[in-house]
Amino acid sequence: MKRSRKQSDPERLERLADQAQDYALHMLRTTGSVPSTVIADTDDGYIFCMPTELVDDEAKDRFAEVARLFAVACRARALVMVVESWVSLPDASGHLDTSVAPSESPDRREMVAVLLEDAIHAATRLIPIIRHDAGGFAGLGDSGALEYGEGEGRFSQLMPKHRPASSDVEMARRQLELLGMRIENRGFDPSMN
Repeated sequence: MKRSRKQSDPERLERLADQAQDYALHMLRTTGSVPSTVIADTDDGYIFCMPTELVDDEAKDRFAEVARLFAVACRARALVMVVESWVSLPDASGHLDTSVAPSESPDRREMVAVLLEDAIHAATRLIPIIRHDAGGFAGLGDSGALEYGEGEGRFSQLMPKHRPASSDVEMARRQLELLGMRIENRGFDPSMN
């Protein structure tokens, strides 16, 4: 089956990644941190979904499930999850110590992780957060190009593989309403960064 360009557009993911980076920069400048956020690229523009705090694995799992419902409920063409996190990177020889959690590693780096998906592609961008000696936000480092590949973990495979039917959209919206959520487009204009 041949997929249409509308279903999968790598340039759309690039634009969405840039929007997510602009969002992260805005949040860091105004609040000093980036709340975990999902941004859906829809026919009606960008729609944001932000949970309350993700304090434990159960809350993170619940947010991943909400993001899956959100993607269906708003018929997302692409989705990006933006999270501030500690990251451990491989050393010069390429070795990565996976026995130590990134948040506990002495070599950890504070990053904004941008995790993107459309119906076909998955991509990641890690953006270094630069802080002053006193801990305040100083800027974002070089993010480099998007890294395409298979997504792994709880915040992957959030997008449906096919455009959802109207009945699926309505069911996802009802499930979100049962969770106390409602999709509302307030006219966000992505050109107003």
